[in-house]
Formats: sequence, structure tokens, C-alpha cells
Amino acid sequence: MSNNSENTLQIGTVINNKWVILEFIAKGGMGEVYRAHQLNLKRDVAIKIISREWLESVEDNEEEMEIGLQRFRNEVQAMAQVRHSNVLQIYDYGSFSIKKNEEDLSMEYIAMEYVSGGTLWSTMSEDGFYPQKDLTVDWLLNYFLPVLEGSHILHEANIIHRDLKPGNVLMDGKTPKIADFGLARSSRMRPVTKSIDVKGTPAYMSPEHFMDLRRTDQRSDIYSLGKILFEAIDGKITSKTIPFKQASLPHPENPFFKKLDQIIQDATVEDRNERLESVEKFRDAILEAIGAVKSKRASEVSTRTRHIAFLYHPKWIWSGIAVTIISLMLMTLWHLLGEPGKSNLQTKGTPNTVLETGQPELTITSSAILPPAASPESTLISKDGVKLHLIPEGEAILPDKFGPRAGKSVKVDSFYMDETEVTNHQYVEFLNKALPKISVKGGVVNGNGHVWMLLGEVIAGYEPIIYRDGRFFIKDPGYHSHPVVRVTPYGAVAYAHFYGKRLPNEVEWLRAMGGEDKMPARPSGLSPEPSGTVTHMEMMHGQTYPPSYREVPLKLPLPVVHFKPNVYGIRGLGGNVSEWGLSLGMGPSPKKDAQYVILPGAIARQPWEAFEEVGFRTSLSIPKEGK
Repeated sequence: MSNNSENTLQIGTVINNKWVILEFIAKGGMGEVYRAHQLNLKRDVAIKIISREWLESVEDNEEEMEIGLQRFRNEVQAMAQVRHSNVLQIYDYGSFSIKKNEEDLSMEYIAMEYVSGGTLWSTMSEDGFYPQKDLTVDWLLNYFLPVLEGSHILHEANIIHRDLKPGNVLMDGKTPKIADFGLARSSRMRPVTKSIDVKGTPAYMSPEHFMDLRRTDQRSDIYSLGKILFEAIDGKITSKTIPFKQASLPHPENPFFKKLDQIIQDATVEDRNERLESVEKFRDAILEAIGAVKSKRASEVSTRTRHIAFLYHPKWIWSGIAVTIISLMLMTLWHLLGEPGKSNLQTKGTPNTVLETGQPELTITSSAILPPAASPESTLISKDGVKLHLIPEGEAILPDKFGPRAGKSVKVDSFYMDETEVTNHQYVEFLNKALPKISVKGGVVNGNGHVWMLLGEVIAGYEPIIYRDGRFFIKDPGYHSHPVVRVTPYGAVAYAHFYGKRLPNEVEWLRAMGGEDKMPARPSGLSPEPSGTVTHMEMMHGQTYPPSYREVPLKLPLPVVHFKPNVYGIRGLGGNVSEWGLSLGMGPSPKKDAQYVILPGAIARQPWEAFEEVGFRTSLSIPKEGK
């Protein structure tokens, strides 16, 4: 048997020339789940396979292997029968081969909707919502009723889930999606033998489920839903919670929670013939309990409305209008006078607004900005399919390497930043879309008259991107998820502008690291002092450019999802490759008119330079209110 920590698929594995494995997500029972990128449709998906570890554990038991495979296929059939916003969607099902002991091992997979959030557990309180009536009502409306709706759709399709629990409900933002149909049963599915009849989670498992899985019907799911409701109100289910028994709230003290307690008891009664017989009746009972609370709320609101009605008397309305007009006149006069006492420095070509304590404001202009009406969501998906995370406004402390500015506090406005560096795959897609503007000669990629990128080996044996027959390709499928390098600032900006984004500046980069006053270890041995070596650009052009930063042997960059997200959800800052950024002139040795810097370190460079250890990521500005 293989080591438990060994995953079946490696990062960069390509399945059937369609799915590139980007990240291992989880392992449980007989399955493994990965995040992958679908090349032809340019979207992230979840790939579920039967683990090699499980296959090796049953390779001498053909019956058990067949049972497991049939259970896996049942999951596909169950998911394929339903299409609903509260049920995880399946995209594809197939097989592929991997090498095992020099032999090809056939594997089956499910490609399904990728949901990056947590589970229903993340919406529940550790101690339960009781006695908070408002919190309970909000949770029921926003999360539990949609789960009931998804369960209802399953039952209408004659599918019994048989493993409903908070961990099997994924959260897509605020939308719950029922997942993990490994134990699902339908009249249209081939039955499996009794050897897996005790599969499930005891805390949520109905008595008949435990006794004989084949005896379960939709009332078994209702029992599980009742246990979920009990857990949300009373607190997380623990070892002291008796499995297979009727649940009830300890001491409900008001009519609302007494109604919910009765619903929980009706849903989890041990004799299924006395249990709530359908999800519809479960839902109606919940809505009735909520309706009583809302009627009381409406009465309270009506009373408050009468108390404040005097504010809408015409006398007060006209007074408010007069005050507003006077305020607007004073604000207009203030701006026409140039805001006395305030100095503005317009910095061309830099994005966002940065205010250094005790210094003039640096006003930055860019087309890479959200529309004024857009609300700052925590995440966005940009046109290149990349997830951007909101970096909230705050301060960054300039580190020691910033020379005389070291230790200064810099205010940074809110902005969005790519979760990862731009990958080889993403940059190749961009290049092929921009082919009419591109020429390639001697391994140099020129776009719009500027050098965008250098082709060729990055290090010995690693040549990620090639140009052949008028198009760009990834040389080896395993290189798709590695950060693109040897791109010049011209090439990085061209990519960013193509997708309506921009490069981050040096203080935004610091802020995205958490606003700490220390820099991470330099990822590839870059030194701010020239090493005297000659760059590939010098060799290709026969010209003299600033020397390379490399002073230690280069290492192969790691896949961009190798790094854990930081507090803002950003991966790999300062831990994989260095990155291009926009200059605000705050670096240790700022150069006149220098627009681009290598981060970390904010070392000014020229826009035609490219380095084997420097990649980039992009950002997006957020307009200030009223602008």
C-alpha cells in the first residue's frame, strides 16, 4: 500500500488533454478531489477520482473493487440527473491511465463544478444560535431552506442522498450546494451489495440506515436534515450526541424555539412511519415558524414608524433641503479654490491612490478600474479566468531596504490583486489572442514594436513555452501551472491591459503581504547589486543592457497553487519568483523616470528587460466613493 500522504495525481498532470491538475483539495474514504483547469473552456473544475491507495488496498478482492467502482458510478448517475442551483453540477465522466510499476493503471474520474468556499459548517455557530431568534431566522432563510430545496429536487428525481450532513453541503459564496453523492440511491441505478451498507456518518444517520442501507427512502434524508437543524440551533454535534436517536432542544423557552423543537423531533423520530414524510412538509413547518416571528417584527416596525413620523413633516423636509444646498455650495467653492493648504502631485501612469504620512498625496490614474456602481465583493473573477481578492485599505510600513524612507507608514487604498502569478498557460493564451500584433525572431517575442518576452530554456531542461507554425505552445503539459518568467514589463503590461487590469505598485505589494514591515526571503537569490553576468537579452541583441540579478543557481519555479493563501487569500508573494511592479519612486535607489521595479525590494529596472527569475501578477483599482 502506498504512503497515506502520497496523492495519486501530481500537480501539472493532464487528463485526456483536457484537464490540468492545479491543486490537491481533499482525500476521504476511497476518493481524492483536485482542482483542475479545463483547457478548452477556460474554467476551473473539481476532479474526483478513486484513490490509488484504495485501489491498492482492494486489488486482491475483486468483489470489493467492483462494489467501490459501482458506488463511484452511482455518484455520476445521481449528479447527472439533477440540474439545480442548490445541487453541485457534474460536467463530465471518463477514464484515463496512469503508470504503476511500469504498467498502465486505468482510473475513472468525475469532472464537476468547482466551489472554492467552505461548507455549511462555516455558516453555523460552534455554540448554536439559541437563544438568538434573529440569527436563527436569517440562517434558516439564507442557508437551510435552500438545502431543503435542493433535497426536494433530489427526491423529485427519485434520488435518496443517504449522507446529508453540513460537510457535504458546499458554500458557493452564499449559495449552498449539496455534494458527495457516493451513497446516493435511485430506482434507475444499479444496486450495490450489502458490504457497504454501514457507510455513512452516524451522527446524521437514521436508524433504518444503520440497520440496512437498502431500506432507506426519502425519510432517511429527512432524519439527517433534522439533525442538521438541531446542530445549528443547539451547537456542534459531539461524541455525547446519541446517534440514531430522536433529537430535541434541551429547554426551549419561547414560542419560536418551541416550534423549531417540535419540527426537529418530528424530523428525527426513530420510527420512520411517524417521521415527517416529505421535504415539502419540513419546509412548510419552517416557514410557518418564521412567519410567526416576521408578523411580530412587522408589528414592532409599525410602532417605531409612528414614533419617527414627525421627521417627515413639511417643515423639517424643507429645512433639510436648505442645509443640503448650502453644504453643496461650500464644497464647490472649496474645490474651485484648489483645496487651500493641500498640495497635489500627479504621478503619470501609476494606478490607485497612495498617501504617505506627512507627504503630498500621490494621485494615480488608470483605466484598470471598476465601474463606480460596482460593490467591492471579497473576490472577483477577471476576463482571464483568474480570481482576484480584495485587499482592504490600510497601511504598509516601508522596510529597511527602502533607504531613507524606511519605517515610514504608507496608506494604501483598497484594491484587488490576483491570487497567483500569471502562469505559462495564461500567458500562452494571451499571446495566441494577440498574434496579429506579434513577431518572433531569434527567440525574442516582439509586440507593438516592444520586446514582450524571451523564449528558450529558463534553466537546463526547462523550456516552458515554444513557438511553432505561427502559434505558441506549452512544451510539456506539466508546465501549465508554473509562473511565466522572462516576460518584460512591456509584456506584463500588455497582458494586464488586454484583460482590463494593471500591475500592482510597490506599496500595494507590501500591503498585500499583510502590511508587515519586513520583506520575505528573496526567492531566487536576486541581489540589488549587479553580478556582472550577461543577460540573454544582451546575447540576443548584441547590445549592452543592465546586467542580470542572478548570483546563485536558478531553481525551477513551483506551480502557483503550491503556496498556501495568506490572510488576504494571496499565494506565493515573495516565495516563488520575483515579480514586476509599478514604481512610485519609493525604492532603495529610485531612478529618474523609472516606471517599473522588481518586487520584493522595489529595484528599478528598464521596461525591455527580462529575467529568468521574474514573473508578474495583475491588480485592479477600486474607485473612491463619489468619483
